[in-house]
Amino acid sequence: MSAAMSIDRLAQAPRADIPGCLWFVRFNHAGEAEPGTAEDFANLGAPREGFLWLHMDLADVRSRPLLARIPALSEDARDSLCDPIDHQHLEYSEGIVSGALLDYERDLGGPTSRTDYVRFASGASFFISARRLPMDSVEATHIAINRGTRLTSPIHLFELLTDALIDGLARKAAELGAAFDRVEDRIIDQRGRQARPALSAARRDAVRLARQISGLSSTVARLETIEEEADEQRDNDLRDAAARLVQHAGALMQDVTSLQERARLLQDELNALLSLETNDRLYVLTLTTMLLLPATFVTGYFGMNTKNLLFAEDDNGTLYATILCILASATALFLMRRWGLAGAPESEDHRPAAPERRDDRPADRSF
Repeated sequence: MSAAMSIDRLAQAPRADIPGCLWFVRFNHAGEAEPGTAEDFANLGAPREGFLWLHMDLADVRSRPLLARIPALSEDARDSLCDPIDHQHLEYSEGIVSGALLDYERDLGGPTSRTDYVRFASGASFFISARRLPMDSVEATHIAINRGTRLTSPIHLFELLTDALIDGLARKAAELGAAFDRVEDRIIDQRGRQARPALSAARRDAVRLARQISGLSSTVARLETIEEEADEQRDNDLRDAAARLVQHAGALMQDVTSLQERARLLQDELNALLSLETNDRLYVLTLTTMLLLPATFVTGYFGMNTKNLLFAEDDNGTLYATILCILASATALFLMRRWGLAGAPESEDHRPAAPERRDDRPADRSF
């Protein structure tokens, strides 16, 4: 079945009975998805075969009052779905996993560089998610379900959504790697001034990405230490899913750490290149100053405007003063070259090799 047919199969018109709902999906006992009904929403949270996924738009002012009226949600779950948040978190109480994960926003062109939080609450027979703007992981999860992915429990949906989030972060890491490649090419081409702003931006993005992955990993890791409740099998499934997600995030964190180390090496190399460029410019400035200083002294001498000044009454005085300036600069250049101050630095290839040390002592042949 094509993706387009799946999308049409699950497409839903705005529902007057569920204001603020973006989609409402029912999964049967085999994990197949189909549009949910008003009866399904009325029985949200009740034991059933399969489970329900309700996705809400928090930009709709009617969404929060609706979520507050769902009896299956605990107080912590309502707070996670509705209250303002500024960090990633995850709670497990009264048999409901709730929290918020930081993800990238998505527009028609794909994931953007802006971030926001995906909020969720997951019970034994339902999964409720909410957001203010389209988020990359939620859209990727929805597309996967439209293409036929089967999910038999809310835990599997949570794992699929978080895996999609980590995959999105992995794509960001790959983009950062490509950015560092371009910076390295500029450094090799001796274009350090052009590489500096690009490297600064890439390092900033790498720090943000590492912070986001670290927060995600530590947040999900809390599920590995949950206490057993009445539904022991569900707790075990949660711990197993959390362990897989932490392992996935940990592998990505290692890649990002390698990128940060590479960024530091590139920064050191760039600083060395910029230091060489600065030294070269200082060398040219110093050499120019040393060449012009004698001529400046000559012109200053003839500019004293005193009596009996040399060449003052001569018709060719200006010519003679000019010749003296040139001779003074040429003499300074000659002396600098003689003292090795104006010559190009000697390369390593042209330095004389050190004489090989020979040991004329007789070899010790004793045993």
